[in-house]
Amino acid sequence: MSHEGSVAWIESGVEGELKGEYESDELVLIEGLIGNWTAFVIDCRSMDVADFAVAALCERWPCVVDDDEGFIGWGAEYLAHRPN
Repeated sequence: MSHEGSVAWIESGVEGELKGEYESDELVLIEGLIGNWTAFVIDCRSMDVADFAVAALCERWPCVVDDDEGFIGWGAEYLAHRPN
């Protein structure tokens, strides 16, 4: 995916790999929000392009975000609280 000159690589189907990295309480939180889930990893150099990818996912499907900085919650809530 490309947005305003920045590039993000999006990998899907990595939930088996990611579930091994979460603590049990984090898995309970995620599954409590969204139920059964499919994971996407967004690898990028710019948070703007990552936010663009999250927004695109949120338009089509229920989306939970883990930003690796302590936030785990709905994609729309994540986007609403991102600094401009």
